[in-house]
Amino acid sequence: MKKTTTRLFQNIDSKVYISLATLLFVSLIVFSFQYSRHVDCENAKYIIHSDEFLVNKVVEFYDNTEGAKSWEWDFGDSTAIDFRQRTLHQYKKPGDYIVKLKINGNCYHEKMITISSISQQTGYLPSIISPDVVTVGELINFNAEKEGGESWEWSFGENGGTDALEQNPSYKFKSVGEKKITLIVNGDVEHTAVKTIYVAPKTIRAKQKIDMKSYEFEKPHVAFSLPAGTAQKDPLVDMLQYIPVSPKSKSKKDSVSAENKAPEISNEQLQLLLKQVAAQLKTKDDFKDYLCGKYDIPVVVNDKKLIPFDQFCQSLAGKKIKITALRISKDQKNCIQNLNIQYKVKKYMIWMKD
Repeated sequence: MKKTTTRLFQNIDSKVYISLATLLFVSLIVFSFQYSRHVDCENAKYIIHSDEFLVNKVVEFYDNTEGAKSWEWDFGDSTAIDFRQRTLHQYKKPGDYIVKLKINGNCYHEKMITISSISQQTGYLPSIISPDVVTVGELINFNAEKEGGESWEWSFGENGGTDALEQNPSYKFKSVGEKKITLIVNGDVEHTAVKTIYVAPKTIRAKQKIDMKSYEFEKPHVAFSLPAGTAQKDPLVDMLQYIPVSPKSKSKKDSVSAENKAPEISNEQLQLLLKQVAAQLKTKDDFKDYLCGKYDIPVVVNDKKLIPFDQFCQSLAGKKIKITALRISKDQKNCIQNLNIQYKVKKYMIWMKD
Protein backbone atom coordinates (compact mmCIF):
# COMPACT_ATOMS: atom_id res chain seq x y z
CA MET A 1 0.00 0.00 0.00
CA LYS A 2 2.85 2.39 0.78
CA LYS A 3 4.44 1.73 -2.55
CA THR A 4 1.13 2.47 -4.33
CA THR A 5 0.71 5.83 -2.53
CA THR A 6 4.30 6.80 -3.22
CA ARG A 7 3.96 5.98 -6.89
CA LEU A 8 0.71 8.03 -7.02
CA PHE A 9 2.44 11.21 -5.73
CA GLN A 10 5.42 10.55 -8.00
CA ASN A 11 3.14 10.42 -11.01
CA ILE A 12 1.61 13.89 -10.26
CA ASP A 13 3.20 16.63 -12.31
CA SER A 14 5.07 19.27 -10.29
CA LYS A 15 3.15 21.96 -12.15
CA VAL A 16 0.02 20.87 -10.31
CA TYR A 17 1.73 21.62 -6.98
CA ILE A 18 2.85 25.00 -8.27
CA SER A 19 -0.69 25.80 -9.46
CA LEU A 20 -2.21 24.80 -6.15
CA ALA A 21 0.35 26.85 -4.24
CA THR A 22 -0.27 29.85 -6.48
CA LEU A 23 -4.03 29.55 -6.05
CA LEU A 24 -3.64 29.30 -2.28
CA PHE A 25 -1.37 32.34 -2.22
CA VAL A 26 -3.82 34.43 -4.31
CA SER A 27 -6.71 33.32 -2.09
CA LEU A 28 -4.80 34.44 0.99
CA ILE A 29 -4.10 37.83 -0.60
CA VAL A 30 -7.78 38.31 -1.57
CA PHE A 31 -8.93 37.21 1.88
CA SER A 32 -6.46 39.57 3.56
CA PHE A 33 -7.61 42.44 1.34
CA GLN A 34 -11.28 41.75 2.04
CA TYR A 35 -10.58 41.38 5.74
CA SER A 36 -8.70 44.68 5.85
CA ARG A 37 -11.69 46.40 4.18
CA HIS A 38 -14.29 44.69 6.32
CA VAL A 39 -16.71 47.13 7.94
CA ASP A 40 -19.56 46.45 10.33
CA CYS A 41 -22.26 48.10 8.22
CA GLU A 42 -24.78 48.08 11.05
CA ASN A 43 -22.51 50.15 13.32
CA ALA A 44 -21.30 52.83 10.95
CA LYS A 45 -20.28 56.02 12.75
CA TYR A 46 -20.85 59.17 10.73
CA ILE A 47 -22.21 62.61 11.55
CA ILE A 48 -23.97 65.41 9.65
CA HIS A 49 -23.65 68.64 11.60
CA SER A 50 -24.45 72.33 11.20
CA ASP A 51 -25.20 75.17 13.60
CA GLU A 52 -28.33 75.81 11.53
CA PHE A 53 -29.54 73.84 8.54
CA LEU A 54 -30.18 76.92 6.41
CA VAL A 55 -29.73 77.86 2.78
CA ASN A 56 -26.07 78.78 2.06
CA LYS A 57 -24.99 77.66 5.54
CA VAL A 58 -22.04 75.23 5.81
CA VAL A 59 -22.97 71.62 6.67
CA GLU A 60 -20.21 69.27 7.88
CA PHE A 61 -20.10 65.59 6.83
CA TYR A 62 -17.69 63.27 8.69
CA ASP A 63 -17.31 59.48 8.94
CA ASN A 64 -15.40 57.70 11.72
CA THR A 65 -16.41 54.11 11.00
CA GLU A 66 -13.79 51.56 12.08
CA GLY A 67 -12.14 49.89 9.07
CA ALA A 68 -13.42 52.47 6.57
CA LYS A 69 -11.00 53.06 3.67
CA SER A 70 -13.13 54.81 1.05
CA TRP A 71 -16.18 57.07 1.12
CA GLU A 72 -18.72 58.32 -1.40
CA TRP A 73 -20.97 61.18 -0.26
CA ASP A 74 -24.11 61.91 -2.32
CA PHE A 75 -25.63 65.11 -0.93
CA GLY A 76 -29.02 64.61 -2.64
CA ASP A 77 -29.01 67.91 -4.54
CA SER A 78 -27.59 66.65 -7.87
CA THR A 79 -24.09 67.91 -7.09
CA ALA A 80 -20.91 65.86 -7.66
CA ILE A 81 -20.02 62.88 -5.45
CA ASP A 82 -17.46 63.71 -2.75
CA PHE A 83 -14.84 61.03 -1.91
CA ARG A 84 -13.34 62.55 1.24
CA GLN A 85 -13.72 61.23 4.76
CA ARG A 86 -14.55 64.70 6.03
CA THR A 87 -16.09 67.32 3.78
CA LEU A 88 -18.21 70.49 3.82
CA HIS A 89 -21.20 71.36 1.65
CA GLN A 90 -23.70 74.20 1.12
CA TYR A 91 -27.29 73.83 -0.09
CA LYS A 92 -28.65 76.54 -2.38
CA LYS A 93 -32.39 75.88 -2.00
CA PRO A 94 -34.63 74.97 0.97
CA GLY A 95 -36.20 71.50 1.11
CA ASP A 96 -35.75 67.90 2.28
CA TYR A 97 -32.58 66.12 1.03
CA ILE A 98 -31.63 62.44 1.33
CA VAL A 99 -27.87 62.15 1.99
CA LYS A 100 -26.36 58.82 0.87
CA LEU A 101 -23.00 57.47 2.12
CA LYS A 102 -21.23 54.43 0.62
CA ILE A 103 -18.37 53.05 2.77
CA ASN A 104 -15.71 50.78 1.21
CA GLY A 105 -17.97 50.32 -1.80
CA ASN A 106 -20.39 47.94 -0.05
CA CYS A 107 -21.97 49.65 2.99
CA TYR A 108 -24.87 51.98 2.16
CA HIS A 109 -26.43 54.48 4.56
CA GLU A 110 -29.09 57.16 4.06
CA LYS A 111 -30.21 60.06 6.21
CA MET A 112 -32.71 62.84 5.45
CA ILE A 113 -31.97 66.46 6.40
CA THR A 114 -34.22 69.51 6.08
CA ILE A 115 -32.76 72.78 4.79
CA SER A 116 -34.83 75.84 5.70
CA SER A 117 -34.82 79.47 4.65
CA ILE A 118 -35.94 80.59 8.12
CA SER A 119 -33.71 80.75 11.16
CA GLN A 120 -34.86 78.51 14.05
CA GLN A 121 -32.49 79.91 16.69
CA THR A 122 -34.28 80.68 19.94
CA GLY A 123 -34.49 84.42 20.54
CA TYR A 124 -33.34 85.30 17.03
CA LEU A 125 -35.88 88.09 16.68
CA PRO A 126 -36.09 90.96 14.22
CA SER A 127 -35.78 94.49 15.60
CA ILE A 128 -38.62 97.04 15.46
CA ILE A 129 -37.34 100.61 15.24
CA SER A 130 -39.95 103.28 16.01
CA PRO A 131 -40.69 106.08 18.52
CA ASP A 132 -41.99 105.01 21.94
CA VAL A 133 -44.61 107.81 22.08
CA VAL A 134 -46.53 109.09 19.03
CA THR A 135 -49.55 111.31 18.38
CA VAL A 136 -52.94 110.44 16.86
CA GLY A 137 -53.00 111.27 13.15
CA GLU A 138 -49.22 111.67 12.93
CA LEU A 139 -47.48 109.74 10.11
CA ILE A 140 -45.08 107.33 11.86
CA ASN A 141 -42.24 105.51 10.06
CA PHE A 142 -41.40 101.96 11.19
CA ASN A 143 -38.24 100.05 10.33
CA ALA A 144 -37.52 96.29 10.47
CA GLU A 145 -33.91 95.25 10.90
CA LYS A 146 -33.11 91.59 10.22
CA GLU A 147 -30.50 90.01 7.97
CA GLY A 148 -31.92 87.83 5.18
CA GLY A 149 -35.52 89.10 5.42
CA GLU A 150 -37.70 88.38 2.38
CA SER A 151 -41.21 89.11 3.68
CA TRP A 152 -42.56 91.30 6.48
CA GLU A 153 -45.99 91.23 8.14
CA TRP A 154 -46.81 94.22 10.35
CA SER A 155 -49.73 94.57 12.76
CA PHE A 156 -50.12 97.96 14.45
CA GLY A 157 -52.62 96.83 17.11
CA GLU A 158 -55.77 98.62 15.94
CA ASN A 159 -57.70 96.10 13.82
CA GLY A 160 -56.18 92.69 14.73
CA GLY A 161 -55.01 91.94 11.18
CA THR A 162 -52.03 92.56 8.94
CA ASP A 163 -51.59 96.29 8.25
CA ALA A 164 -48.44 96.40 6.07
CA LEU A 165 -46.16 94.10 4.09
CA GLU A 166 -43.16 96.39 3.52
CA GLN A 167 -39.89 96.37 5.44
CA ASN A 168 -40.19 100.09 6.29
CA PRO A 169 -43.92 101.03 6.36
CA SER A 170 -45.63 104.23 7.49
CA TYR A 171 -48.83 104.40 9.52
CA LYS A 172 -51.23 106.90 11.13
CA PHE A 173 -52.90 105.83 14.38
CA LYS A 174 -56.60 106.60 14.71
CA SER A 175 -57.09 106.14 18.48
CA VAL A 176 -55.17 106.87 21.67
CA GLY A 177 -53.76 104.38 24.18
CA GLU A 178 -51.16 101.61 24.27
CA LYS A 179 -50.65 99.78 20.97
CA LYS A 180 -48.89 96.42 20.63
CA ILE A 181 -46.84 96.37 17.41
CA THR A 182 -45.99 92.89 16.04
CA LEU A 183 -43.64 91.96 13.21
CA ILE A 184 -43.24 88.54 11.55
CA VAL A 185 -40.30 88.11 9.16
CA ASN A 186 -40.26 85.33 6.54
CA GLY A 187 -43.43 83.81 8.05
CA ASP A 188 -41.58 82.71 11.21
CA VAL A 189 -44.45 83.11 13.71
CA GLU A 190 -42.44 81.35 16.45
CA HIS A 191 -40.11 84.35 16.61
CA THR A 192 -42.54 87.25 16.37
CA ALA A 193 -41.09 90.61 17.43
CA VAL A 194 -43.32 92.67 19.76
CA LYS A 195 -43.06 96.31 20.83
CA THR A 196 -45.55 98.42 22.80
CA ILE A 197 -45.87 102.15 22.09
CA TYR A 198 -48.20 104.83 23.45
CA VAL A 199 -50.43 106.92 21.19
CA ALA A 200 -51.10 110.34 22.78
CA PRO A 201 -54.02 112.69 21.98
CA LYS A 202 -53.47 115.38 19.41
CA THR A 203 -52.35 118.70 20.89
CA ILE A 204 -54.69 121.63 20.10
CA ARG A 205 -52.81 124.81 19.31
CA ALA A 206 -54.23 128.30 18.81
CA LYS A 207 -53.90 129.46 15.22
CA GLN A 208 -53.47 133.10 16.27
CA LYS A 209 -52.12 134.67 19.39
CA ILE A 210 -54.69 136.51 21.47
CA ASP A 211 -54.08 140.24 21.78
CA MET A 212 -55.24 141.02 25.33
CA LYS A 213 -55.37 144.76 24.64
CA SER A 214 -57.89 144.45 21.81
CA TYR A 215 -59.88 141.59 23.39
CA GLU A 216 -63.48 142.55 24.27
CA PHE A 217 -64.63 140.97 27.49
CA GLU A 218 -68.24 139.89 27.90
CA LYS A 219 -70.57 142.42 29.38
CA PRO A 220 -72.48 141.59 32.55
CA HIS A 221 -75.90 140.02 31.99
CA VAL A 222 -77.56 143.05 33.53
CA ALA A 223 -76.70 145.02 30.41
CA PHE A 224 -78.90 142.70 28.34
CA SER A 225 -81.77 142.32 30.83
CA LEU A 226 -85.24 143.82 30.20
CA PRO A 227 -87.21 145.49 32.97
CA ALA A 228 -89.53 143.13 34.82
CA GLY A 229 -93.22 143.26 33.81
CA THR A 230 -96.49 141.51 34.60
CA ALA A 231 -96.72 137.81 33.75
CA GLN A 232 -98.79 137.01 30.61
CA LYS A 233 -100.01 133.75 29.05
CA ASP A 234 -98.24 132.68 25.89
CA PRO A 235 -100.81 132.80 23.01
CA LEU A 236 -99.14 129.81 21.33
CA VAL A 237 -100.41 127.54 24.11
CA ASP A 238 -104.03 128.05 22.93
CA MET A 239 -103.15 127.85 19.25
CA LEU A 240 -101.27 124.54 19.43
CA GLN A 241 -104.16 122.64 21.02
CA TYR A 242 -106.28 123.08 17.84
CA ILE A 243 -103.58 121.96 15.35
CA PRO A 244 -103.97 118.26 14.42
CA VAL A 245 -100.83 116.21 14.68
CA SER A 246 -100.28 113.48 12.06
CA PRO A 247 -98.88 110.19 13.27
CA LYS A 248 -95.22 109.77 12.75
CA SER A 249 -94.47 107.38 9.92
CA LYS A 250 -91.93 104.72 10.53
CA SER A 251 -88.88 104.99 8.35
CA LYS A 252 -86.99 102.06 7.04
CA LYS A 253 -84.20 102.83 9.47
CA ASP A 254 -86.66 102.59 12.41
CA SER A 255 -88.48 99.48 11.20
CA VAL A 256 -85.49 97.55 10.04
CA SER A 257 -82.49 97.50 12.36
CA ALA A 258 -79.17 97.56 10.61
CA GLU A 259 -77.35 94.28 10.86
CA ASN A 260 -73.77 94.50 11.95
CA LYS A 261 -71.49 92.48 9.71
CA ALA A 262 -68.36 90.67 10.86
CA PRO A 263 -65.05 92.24 9.81
CA GLU A 264 -63.47 91.00 6.59
CA ILE A 265 -60.58 88.51 6.82
CA SER A 266 -58.69 86.95 3.91
CA ASN A 267 -57.57 83.35 3.56
CA GLU A 268 -53.92 84.38 4.08
CA GLN A 269 -54.72 86.40 7.21
CA LEU A 270 -56.64 83.47 8.73
CA GLN A 271 -53.70 81.15 7.99
CA LEU A 272 -51.38 83.59 9.77
CA LEU A 273 -53.63 83.72 12.84
CA LEU A 274 -53.82 79.90 12.97
CA LYS A 275 -50.00 79.68 12.81
CA GLN A 276 -49.87 82.14 15.72
CA VAL A 277 -52.29 79.88 17.65
CA ALA A 278 -49.86 77.00 17.03
CA ALA A 279 -47.02 79.21 18.29
CA GLN A 280 -49.17 80.05 21.37
CA LEU A 281 -49.25 83.76 20.51
CA LYS A 282 -53.02 83.77 19.83
CA THR A 283 -56.06 81.97 21.29
CA LYS A 284 -59.59 81.24 20.12
CA ASP A 285 -60.72 84.57 21.62
CA ASP A 286 -58.76 86.42 18.90
CA PHE A 287 -61.26 84.98 16.37
CA LYS A 288 -64.38 86.22 18.23
CA ASP A 289 -65.29 88.98 15.74
CA TYR A 290 -64.76 86.73 12.70
CA LEU A 291 -66.83 83.89 14.22
CA CYS A 292 -69.51 86.23 15.63
CA GLY A 293 -68.85 84.68 19.03
CA LYS A 294 -69.53 81.10 17.92
CA TYR A 295 -66.57 78.94 18.95
CA ASP A 296 -68.33 75.65 18.18
CA ILE A 297 -68.35 75.96 14.38
CA PRO A 298 -67.31 72.69 12.66
CA VAL A 299 -63.74 72.27 11.40
CA VAL A 300 -62.86 69.50 8.93
CA VAL A 301 -59.20 68.53 9.55
CA ASN A 302 -57.21 66.76 6.80
CA ASP A 303 -60.47 65.35 5.30
CA LYS A 304 -60.75 62.77 8.09
CA LYS A 305 -61.66 64.49 11.38
CA LEU A 306 -64.52 66.86 12.37
CA ILE A 307 -64.07 68.88 15.59
CA PRO A 308 -65.36 72.23 17.03
CA PHE A 309 -63.22 75.30 16.45
CA ASP A 310 -62.27 75.80 20.14
CA GLN A 311 -61.06 72.19 20.39
CA PHE A 312 -59.16 72.59 17.12
CA CYS A 313 -57.28 75.61 18.56
CA GLN A 314 -56.31 73.56 21.62
CA SER A 315 -54.98 70.75 19.40
CA LEU A 316 -52.76 73.21 17.46
CA ALA A 317 -51.09 74.80 20.50
CA GLY A 318 -47.39 74.04 20.77
CA LYS A 319 -47.01 72.45 17.34
CA LYS A 320 -44.99 73.55 14.32
CA ILE A 321 -47.47 73.45 11.41
CA LYS A 322 -47.46 73.98 7.65
CA ILE A 323 -50.90 74.75 6.16
CA THR A 324 -51.32 73.28 2.66
CA ALA A 325 -54.99 74.13 2.01
CA LEU A 326 -57.70 76.23 3.72
CA ARG A 327 -61.31 76.84 2.68
CA ILE A 328 -63.68 79.22 4.50
CA SER A 329 -67.52 79.31 4.41
CA LYS A 330 -69.32 82.49 5.53
CA ASP A 331 -72.98 83.53 5.98
CA GLN A 332 -74.74 86.75 4.92
CA LYS A 333 -73.35 88.59 7.96
CA ASN A 334 -69.81 87.64 6.88
CA CYS A 335 -69.52 85.33 9.93
CA ILE A 336 -67.35 82.25 9.41
CA GLN A 337 -69.63 79.17 9.48
CA ASN A 338 -67.14 76.35 8.95
CA LEU A 339 -63.53 75.62 7.97
CA ASN A 340 -61.90 72.92 5.86
CA ILE A 341 -58.17 72.79 6.56
CA GLN A 342 -55.31 70.55 5.54
CA TYR A 343 -51.98 70.89 7.32
CA LYS A 344 -48.84 69.05 8.33
CA VAL A 345 -46.87 69.00 11.57
CA LYS A 346 -43.11 68.66 11.92
CA LYS A 347 -42.01 65.53 13.83
CA TYR A 348 -38.44 64.22 13.93
CA MET A 349 -37.45 66.74 11.21
CA ILE A 350 -40.15 65.32 8.85
CA TRP A 351 -43.40 67.00 7.80
CA MET A 352 -46.37 64.63 8.22
CA LYS A 353 -50.13 64.93 8.52
CA ASP A 354 -51.40 65.34 12.07
